[in-house]
Formats: sequence, C-alpha cells, structure tokens
Amino acid sequence: MPKVLFYTGYTFFRKISAALAGFLPGIMLTQIGYVPNIAQSDATLQGLRQLIFIWPCALAIIAALTMGFFYTLNEKRFALIIEEINQRKNKEMATEEKTASVTL
Repeated sequence: MPKVLFYTGYTFFRKISAALAGFLPGIMLTQIGYVPNIAQSDATLQGLRQLIFIWPCALAIIAALTMGFFYTLNEKRFALIIEEINQRKNKEMATEEKTASVTL
C-alpha cells in the first residue's frame, strides 16, 4: 500500500510542477513588462536577465541548502538501509523457497 501512496504523490506533484512551469513564466514575463515582437526596454532586458540567471541560481542554492539540511544520508544510515534491504531479500527468498517446496 505505501508504494501506491508514494507513486500517487509523485504523480500529483509532477502534474502540479508541470502546471506551474507553464503558468509562472507567463506571469513573470508580464511582471517585467515583456511585449513580444517589439524592441524591449532596458528594464525589461534587465528583468529577462534576472529571470534567466539570478532566479534559477537563487532557487538552486535554496534547493541545495534544503537537501543539505533535510536529506540526512550518512555512512551509518546508508549501512542500516543496506542491511534492511538484505533482510527483506532474504525473507523474500525464504518465502519463495517455502512456496516452491509446497507446490512440488
């Protein structure tokens, strides 16, 4: 059941991010005064530079800091995860062997 919930959440957030990826650039271009098919003012060009460089860099830094604080995968945690995976594999293999011996 948890796998279904994770996949559902993943799909939901992918769709939300796709919707925002289509919506936010239009709003941002409107805010900086962009008008297509004409020569742009200096303020609009400066706004475009910020949209292309400064905002993505700032958001990447925020994302990196967030991952650094909340994604706590160290050597000890990694070893625990590997151990749990191996235990699950061994349990699954034992279950398969029991069902195989019962069906024979």
